[in-house]
Amino acid sequence: MSPFEINFHSKPEVVWLGDHEVPLFVIDDFYVDPQKVRAFAFERSFPDSQAYYPGRHQPLDPGMPGIAPFRVFVSKVLSHATKRNISPESINTDFSVLTTAENALVENQGQPHIDGTPMLGVIYLNVQDYGGTVFFRNRDTGSMTVVSPAEKAHYESVTKSQSEKRPDTYITDSQGAWEKVTAIEGRLNRLVIWPGNVWHSVEVKVPPEQGSLNEKRLTQRVIINRMA
Repeated sequence: MSPFEINFHSKPEVVWLGDHEVPLFVIDDFYVDPQKVRAFAFERSFPDSQAYYPGRHQPLDPGMPGIAPFRVFVSKVLSHATKRNISPESINTDFSVLTTAENALVENQGQPHIDGTPMLGVIYLNVQDYGGTVFFRNRDTGSMTVVSPAEKAHYESVTKSQSEKRPDTYITDSQGAWEKVTAIEGRLNRLVIWPGNVWHSVEVKVPPEQGSLNEKRLTQRVIINRMA
């Protein structure tokens, strides 16, 4: 049996951030047995990430047992919540582990950022508290999101500025241009999905370089590539 067995008794909810500015889609107790998912994940090889994520990803093939029902379920509940058409084929998923020490961060790693997809989320798969996700307001624009032409121009400026100097820490609290709005707890077996244009960063509570692979901060990413 596939480890990706969904708990259909779990109840989706929408949580609003800021002044009713950003909706998060949350499902606690997502899987029937998250420990099976953890065990399955740590049997994988986790190739190095080729993007800005400060760690490693493990792709999950759409043809893998359990992934097709996973995509169908997520597409149905998100389509209902957003009143948009989100097809199963528009959803990808993979595992991620956080591995990069603060003194090894490059360019925009570990900094508040937005995603290049309409929506993105994670299922937290840690027994201990390794951290969740932090959401920010940019003090220069006064916004939690990047929507207007001015905000998009500002985002390009911020990204360029961050890429020109190596970061020396993960930003997880209010600092400089960033006002921390809230942190979502990385509770075991919790799915959280957010709009791709909201400022956020990974919350780090345990040094990522410590421990073996199965002692790292583990999440399953849920990537929504298209919305109709």
